[in-house]
Amino acid sequence: MSVSIDIENVVKKYGNDTIIKGLSLQIAPGEFFTLLGPSGCGKTTLLRMIIGFNSIEGGLIKVGGRIVNDISPDKRNMGMVFQNYAIFPHMSVKDNVAFGLKMRRIPEKDIEQQVDGILKIVKIDHLKDRMPAQLSGGQQQRVALARAIVIHPEVLLMDEPLSNLDAKLRVEMRNAIKSIQRQINTTTVYVTHDQEEALAISDRIAVMYNGIIQQIDSPRNIYQRPANTFVSSFIGLSNILEARLVRHGDGGTFVDFANGYRVSMDNIDETAADGQAVLVSVRPEEFQLNTTGEGLPALVKSSVFLGLNTHYFVTLQNGQEFEVIQDGQETIADGTPVYLTVKPHKINVFHHESKNTLIKGESK
Repeated sequence: MSVSIDIENVVKKYGNDTIIKGLSLQIAPGEFFTLLGPSGCGKTTLLRMIIGFNSIEGGLIKVGGRIVNDISPDKRNMGMVFQNYAIFPHMSVKDNVAFGLKMRRIPEKDIEQQVDGILKIVKIDHLKDRMPAQLSGGQQQRVALARAIVIHPEVLLMDEPLSNLDAKLRVEMRNAIKSIQRQINTTTVYVTHDQEEALAISDRIAVMYNGIIQQIDSPRNIYQRPANTFVSSFIGLSNILEARLVRHGDGGTFVDFANGYRVSMDNIDETAADGQAVLVSVRPEEFQLNTTGEGLPALVKSSVFLGLNTHYFVTLQNGQEFEVIQDGQETIADGTPVYLTVKPHKINVFHHESKNTLIKGESK
């Protein structure tokens, strides 16, 4: 049966340095929950606090409603997959996977049955008699995953498990991990700095920076409606423009860019004031590029044709360089003057000082 994880105001200190400052979040039973952020943001530290490898200087961690702060790692019934696999080089695949069951003194006949079952789930049952040195990186990662889940953990923890694999294997393994997690329905906490990986596999993502949760949401909302400029810039690629809000007496609201270009917006928070300076985040696919008409004047610096679409690199009159993605049109030649317009229902608008979203109904 899947369990919830409740993290309540946890604090982690190393000497006089506070790495995690009163962090709280809730993970639902059976959820695939990802901690995403740059190196040093505290995501692995938090993961190690959950399993018990790191001490907790404040707050509570509950698993299935039970406080685990003072429970040793071997008593927490959790499985962990490490970045470097950590499989035993002197043991065969089946012996590696059986290790945790033997430590729990499971009868030998049951161990063999359970190992065979889990090896089929991770699709390496045909390799059970091989040694780790005879396996590819992806196969070794499957062994590590099988060893972690064969003990039927309440919680599965994974720390950058794909970072040592090449690009093709990473895609293959992330799909495998997602499929296996759905099959076993174990509450899973996954740590990565790879945005694409997080978007591909997660039910929800917590974006971390400097030990603080910046936003928790679905992959779609994290990408389309970031809570602040850090999330907007960290997840995918965002072009940031300065602008001002203009509110009319009839209730109309506009984002006013340079050179007189403005767009009507119907989703700006009521607290935003007329004339307020804002930052506008526009992803490359949220621009429309035209050779005539209104918009932000720019010059095509270069372009790359990638089949389904063309990536343009353009320079605005103020010197800013942006990437613009367009599909279904003939390539515009380098050096061509163009005009950039935005898709109002797609762009995100942020407070100039706080950097938090001004989109109505989104997390502030």
